[in-house]
Amino acid sequence: MTTVALGLDGAGFELLQPWLDAGKLPALSRIVEDGVAADMESCLPPVTCPNWKCYATGRNPGKLGVFWWERVDRSNRTITTTSAAHNFDGTNYWEYMDGPVASLNLPTSFPPHEVNGVHVAGGPGADQTGYTAPASFEAELEAEYDYRVHPEQLSLLQGDDPENACVEEIYDLVDTRFDVLCDLVSSGEYEFVHLSVFYINMLQHFYYDHPVVEEAWTRIDDRIADLRSLDELDHLVLLSDHGSNRVERWFRVNAWLAREGYLVTESGASDWLYRAGLTKQRIRRVLNVLRVEWWARRVVPERLQSLLPTDDGVVKKAAKAGVVDWERSTAIASGQGPIYVLEPDPEDRRRVRDELVEALDGLTDDHGTPIVRAALPAESVYSGPYVADGPDVVLDQAPHVHIDGGIGVDTVFDTPQDWQGENTKTGLFAACGPAIDGATEPDDVHILDLAPTVLHLLGYPVREDMDGEVLTGVFEADSEPATRSVETVPGSATHGTGRGDVSEDATDRLADLGYL
Repeated sequence: MTTVALGLDGAGFELLQPWLDAGKLPALSRIVEDGVAADMESCLPPVTCPNWKCYATGRNPGKLGVFWWERVDRSNRTITTTSAAHNFDGTNYWEYMDGPVASLNLPTSFPPHEVNGVHVAGGPGADQTGYTAPASFEAELEAEYDYRVHPEQLSLLQGDDPENACVEEIYDLVDTRFDVLCDLVSSGEYEFVHLSVFYINMLQHFYYDHPVVEEAWTRIDDRIADLRSLDELDHLVLLSDHGSNRVERWFRVNAWLAREGYLVTESGASDWLYRAGLTKQRIRRVLNVLRVEWWARRVVPERLQSLLPTDDGVVKKAAKAGVVDWERSTAIASGQGPIYVLEPDPEDRRRVRDELVEALDGLTDDHGTPIVRAALPAESVYSGPYVADGPDVVLDQAPHVHIDGGIGVDTVFDTPQDWQGENTKTGLFAACGPAIDGATEPDDVHILDLAPTVLHLLGYPVREDMDGEVLTGVFEADSEPATRSVETVPGSATHGTGRGDVSEDATDRLADLGYL
């Protein structure tokens, strides 16, 4: 018998409930009715990176060493992309299990490493080749399933037409993921399988609740029904890395820092390119007409690509470091919440942090619309050896707000740009199976609770370095996991060092998807 953890990127009841109420997601409705279901809180910021690894390790970002898609290195004055497996300091909980396991499509897990079973790395950080361990499994996936890691036409998501070829590609990718999952479960060879369905959240980002998103969820629901029909399935756990809501307001946090005197910029190559009319979108349109965009991305160094500003003059990715006046700046921000204080003196660093917390906590725009729900000192959010290297302030963005981390535009508050949907910290948790009490309604479920809960469900001790707790209340009163005490053992060696860059292709995909 196989237990499955099914990760649905960006899933939350705020988006799904109308479709559940309308009877459009019957398989998911049956899980909610027959099993347990609850809102689940993510780590801040509520983003794919780092929350999928928070789930997989049971550790908060202060122990993982990754806080968002990019790392601001104060000492070296650099900004680098962080979404590779070796950027994280932690061990996935299924690697503590005795039986064969399979990890499918977990974001931020590339390059893959050997496990007792199979490991298929997931996007957006995974490359199109070299994504499995053992390496031979890649050829098997491609021969039997025509397996692909990413859609080939990601840039189409940024267009005005929701019914484009990339959407169809994403539908196919989702089906392929479930084909592999169901076959692995049917084989009866695996004690545990994890699958992340990542690209569903990309549809939500660009189209939110448009019919193309509803169609994607209908297909996912059909495949959940297929999965539950398998005799070899034991327990099924559903989870998301965060939730989703509609974007109504755009907050350019670095423009705010510049306006308030914390961030000072200087002219660089990106400014010259912008004045010359050379922007990412204009060049991409030409390359698409010539059908050489993919070739150009492979040939032109990412360092040069990153210098290109957007049509409105915004600089993102590593090029941000080139326009920051590091000597005169005291703070810089990433997107979706983290702010780094640049003062080298510890006392000055705390002073600036406290100023930012006071100024940004409860921030509203010029019309009184809430922008920041809370501005929090990082040490009140994170714990662990990497807290000092991380951000000093973490913003909990208000509902319907997207915090953009680009540099180059003076406008602080704006209407939605590319994204129509943004992440929220309220995701979902659901579970069903013989040991699950369908009558219970768990409260205060956190993403860090899932690793210890699944380990305990399957009879394994919980690692002491995990931050979450076993959700003992979800088990049937007379079931084996309910009657067995929670056992803890010391944590073991981890796979990552928290340092190292990701590939140029991965950085490009993050830019296509609107993160960088």
